[in-house]
Amino acid sequence: MSKVINLNRNTLRELRDNGVPAGKKQIEYRDRKESGLCLIQYPTGKQMYYFIKCIRKRRFKERLGDSDTFTVQEARIWANELRAAIYKGENPIATRKKAEMLFSELFALYYAEKKDKKASSNADLSKYNLHLASVFATKQIGSITSTHIENYHALKKEELSPATANRHLALIKAILSYAVSKLEVLTKSPASGIKAFPEPQKPRKYFTLDELNRITVELANETNVEARNIIKFILLCGSRSSATRDLRLENYDAQSSNILVSIDKNGDSQYLSLSEKAKFIIEEQIKKHGKQGLVFRGIDMQSRMSDPSRVLARVCKKAGLPPTGLHALRHSYSVLALDNGVSIYQLMVALNHKCISSTMVYSSISDKKLRSINNKLASKLNL
Repeated sequence: MSKVINLNRNTLRELRDNGVPAGKKQIEYRDRKESGLCLIQYPTGKQMYYFIKCIRKRRFKERLGDSDTFTVQEARIWANELRAAIYKGENPIATRKKAEMLFSELFALYYAEKKDKKASSNADLSKYNLHLASVFATKQIGSITSTHIENYHALKKEELSPATANRHLALIKAILSYAVSKLEVLTKSPASGIKAFPEPQKPRKYFTLDELNRITVELANETNVEARNIIKFILLCGSRSSATRDLRLENYDAQSSNILVSIDKNGDSQYLSLSEKAKFIIEEQIKKHGKQGLVFRGIDMQSRMSDPSRVLARVCKKAGLPPTGLHALRHSYSVLALDNGVSIYQLMVALNHKCISSTMVYSSISDKKLRSINNKLASKLNL
């Protein structure tokens, strides 16, 4: 016969101190506050929470976890959720069995599916190996709570930075959402509702029109022709460096004046609309390499080109400008587009952003229109 007690931190300590009488394998205690929640005490001192309940003449028994890992309150919440689901006619215990998959197994399935579809999959693998694995790899995904994730998120903020911690949180959310929507081994992600840390915004680097013209003058004298061409192309199209280095000649459509980006940073494909100057660069590459293979190539004229940031830094130095990364060309393209009448929505499509909030940051940089509005207003005021 089970003893009914009020489970809390103090009673758990007392039960462990009292131990199990000689000759008994275990003692079962029922919680006075939560129907179905039980605690089984073993001679070793181990205490395990169970959900044990007879509902509609059917006995349900499910191990929830040990008292060293989970609090009484957490165990009560799980027991309450299980009982409510059973009364609704669901089979939550069968669902929990699926959730016994280890996080390491879940990540392996997630990575296998995403590695050819997501441009940042290598970065995801690095985050997992260097950081996530030591914390989550051996945990059953059903035992991972929002508290575990929040503690990890806070730890990475202290160790690294708020921005990097947010990238880790985004990866955890993606992995657990995959478990919910794709594998259906979880009913709800424990990461849902966890907010990212505020990130201090750094000034975005971009070139003015005058600076860009100085750069193009120096680019004309650059001896690395492949690097020169890709830098010009990025500036003309606003494309990401990595995606541009992956462009293939067979995806170029001269008649429609576009080229397919097979996979971008966010895992989506995109058609880049090409200006006449951008088309000219592609046509020159076709004359050099033929109609198959990479558009821009490495030193052996076969392999993928390495990051041409050093070439841009060299060109900037010759132009009397501070060295800047390639992404500044994408920022410059965006600012110039807005200054010349392109709408935020049109720019969002051109940049292949998933949400307009990512594009809105450029509206704060490009203030040419706002100044014009302010000047018109000021001219009408008798001040």
